Amino acid sequence: MVLKTKPVESTTESTKEITGSQRAKCTISQTMIDLMVRQIWHELYNHNLYRSFANFFGRQGLTVLEEYYIDRSEEEKHHHNWIYGYLSDCDAEFIYPEVPAIKERWKDNVEPFELTVKAEIETTMLIHEMVQQALNEGDWATFNWLQGNDDEKGRLTLEQLEEEAISRTALDIARIEGSWLIKQDSIMDAYKGD
Repeated sequence: MVLKTKPVESTTESTKEITGSQRAKCTISQTMIDLMVRQIWHELYNHNLYRSFANFFGRQGLTVLEEYYIDRSEEEKHHHNWIYGYLSDCDAEFIYPEVPAIKERWKDNVEPFELTVKAEIETTMLIHEMVQQALNEGDWATFNWLQGNDDEKGRLTLEQLEEEAISRTALDIARIEGSWLIKQDSIMDAYKGD
């Protein structure tokens, strides 16, 4: 017995009908692109903010805190690179956002740690917004990428759990009475997992 099957028609036209011509050019929605570009802006702003904190502590001779904030800034740049890579993989067209200069000055050594916790919570909220948008759109590739655990391609949701945790620990240490020469070593040890 021979089964007769219906010939397969070209899926290009039916795909365009279902998903529109945008999907044929780019695998994610314009809304998701906009959210990701906003996240690029946020990661670059945090990078610049943390570099400013590094300078602030370095000028005081607190070189361990300077190194801590340089390392933190490099992580922000790394997160930016994950997002850029994902947008590129999806053939997204976008323009880099303008990142404003850091103009703030800090009243004491604790304030940068308070601002770091605030920045990381804001980062988490923005990532959650992208996750929710991907869920709403049924964009499972982006949803899974945001949840991913790949140090090369991205792990934004999991990374934010770590970023908030270390930021809160560093703030707790910063608030303890004592010498900054001792506190800076404790902050770096907590960050490095020693």
